[in-house]
Amino acid sequence: MPIGQRLKKVLDEKGMMQKELAEKIGVSEMVISRYVHGGRIVSVSILIEICKSLNVSADYLLGLSEVEDDT
Repeated sequence: MPIGQRLKKVLDEKGMMQKELAEKIGVSEMVISRYVHGGRIVSVSILIEICKSLNVSADYLLGLSEVEDDT
């Protein structure tokens, strides 16, 4: 599953809108939308912020693990 699909899944599970995540990490809602739809590649620094904000592992978002939680 591509990173965008995993990101959307986590946002849905946490009941968070793309706009909320964008505000938390300091990017525009359009940037998050492009990540979700595969129109933009996530930089490492933004990936770290997404993981911290959603409490999810980078390995999960990158498709390297099936374990979501960053614990």
